[in-house]
Amino acid sequence: LAALELIQQEPERIEKMWANNRYAKSMLDDLGFDTGHSETPIIPIYVRDVDKTFMLTRALQDAGVFVNPVITPAVAPEDTLIRFSLMATHTFEQIDEAVGKLAAIARKLEILKPAAV
Repeated sequence: LAALELIQQEPERIEKMWANNRYAKSMLDDLGFDTGHSETPIIPIYVRDVDKTFMLTRALQDAGVFVNPVITPAVAPEDTLIRFSLMATHTFEQIDEAVGKLAAIARKLEILKPAAV
């Protein structure tokens, strides 16, 4: 109940969460991540490989970025993904750092193509 009261009393938090979401999704799309067609606060990042989904999740955890893996039987093996969740309290700088780590690890795992030089 307290969370619902907070949402009613401070609607600017909802807009900040959506601003963070738009900012991150734009960066992820520009980098070449497959984020699907979701329009929810949680951004799906399709990996489409069970082993790489777990490797990405673990490497991000080790780097201080928390994501959730989604694998079979919740999705088909070719639709595995990680869930990238943001809150209103995240800053753009924190999002930049998380997306930077995500991109670097995804390139190492060959989920993303190497960055153009």
